[in-house]
Amino acid sequence: MSVFELKMPKLGESVTEGTIGKWLKQPGEKVNKYDLLVEVQTDKVNTEIPSPVAGTLKEVRVEEGQTVPIGTLLATFDTADGDVAAASPAQGALRPQPTPPQANDAAAPAPSSAGPSMSQPRPPSSASAASAPSRPQSTSASTSESVPQQPRPAPSTPSRSPSSPSASASSSASTETAERPDLSDVRATPAVRKLAAENGVDISQIDGTGLGGRVSKKDVEDYIANAQAAPAAPPQAARSAAASQVVSGGPAPIAARPAPSMSLAGDELVPLTQMRRAIANNMVQAWVAPHAHAVMEIDMTALMKYRDKVRGDFEAREGFDLSPAAFICKAAVEALRTVPLVNSSFTDQGVIAHKEINLGYAVALGDEGLVVPVIRDADGKSLAGLMRSIRDVVDRAKARRLTFDDFYGGTFTVNNTGPLGTIISSPIVPPGQAAIISSEAIVKRLIVTDDDAIAIRQRMNLVIGFDHRVVDGATAARFLQTMRDWLQTVGPTVPVY
Repeated sequence: MSVFELKMPKLGESVTEGTIGKWLKQPGEKVNKYDLLVEVQTDKVNTEIPSPVAGTLKEVRVEEGQTVPIGTLLATFDTADGDVAAASPAQGALRPQPTPPQANDAAAPAPSSAGPSMSQPRPPSSASAASAPSRPQSTSASTSESVPQQPRPAPSTPSRSPSSPSASASSSASTETAERPDLSDVRATPAVRKLAAENGVDISQIDGTGLGGRVSKKDVEDYIANAQAAPAAPPQAARSAAASQVVSGGPAPIAARPAPSMSLAGDELVPLTQMRRAIANNMVQAWVAPHAHAVMEIDMTALMKYRDKVRGDFEAREGFDLSPAAFICKAAVEALRTVPLVNSSFTDQGVIAHKEINLGYAVALGDEGLVVPVIRDADGKSLAGLMRSIRDVVDRAKARRLTFDDFYGGTFTVNNTGPLGTIISSPIVPPGQAAIISSEAIVKRLIVTDDDAIAIRQRMNLVIGFDHRVVDGATAARFLQTMRDWLQTVGPTVPVY
């Protein structure tokens, strides 16, 4: 008999950790090869890991609910020698090999996430990553590559004479440099450093729990949460601290984080789920873009009459209803063809114009959060094809059966908030995209027609949120007009198939 070690597999390009949801086998149970063994959760996707060998589950090393990095030993098996030999070469992705201590961390492209009021599949974490359509956002926005640990030389500070010209010419600058902490020896990925900087956290003050003392995203988030939970300093103490800094010539204090929330009797702390934490981080990243919004009212009367006419045959043929969402997605595709600038991404090097039209479709999962799977090649689909794709991603999202590939490559997002009853909203543009559309509730209203008659019409507000670095108000309005004109002329000339 031999012992086989099952380690946390690599679950996606930028995923660095996973949470054990449920063990499907217990210690002492016989396990066949490819039997489902354990359920692992990430920020959006639940996946079941099959057993790579046949044998007996000997020991479970990570309990349910624990979050561990890729490569962590999860369980051990008693197996036949041949099974271990056969499984070892085939487990490149499932069973990462042990890695030596790391000296450097390499950032990987960060995927995107988003949802109804925000939406966002997949922000790039660097300028190079932004050149491609965004990927799904994970709990961690970077991966690390293993290299042998190299001894670091102790940092040395060159001494200068007080009378040297360079020292006298930049005394204030040298003082700031001396007072600024040296972060060069802090082991953390660029994404983690960015998160710390955005929240005003001195990353050198955080004790890293990762391999070799690496500071992880969770370390930073826990540090922030603990700082916010700590009682605020008394006003007099705060004034004294400010006064001492002014007297000593130091910078005046700047509020880097929101004030701690008040604590009331009966309050209960609800821990953040991986999905909620990912949504929060993604929204902070999305809000970096300067947002603007525009609204246009659409007359949906003709469209709804046409839908009523064809929906019976469609449902008999497909087995599900023809939703207005399919028409809205089709209108978005037509508008993206007419106004291609909206189908783009901003980078520091320029605006990336996407040739593919891949629609992110926001799906609400109740209080748990929301996800935005991607409908690829939406411009090649008919109304029926779009409806099938919408039904597919919604059903799989609610059944927690989406995969990482479902979140990759979105270039524009459709946020159908109408079924929730909203009549106007302000959607947040997903990172890596230039705009997002929200289609609101379709309601009957009394209006004055062009010939001054009073009529009952079915109306809907269409809201566009756009990144003002890429899209201006006139472009956004032209995009809305294109969608409006298409939706208001839907009829028999628009085939379902």
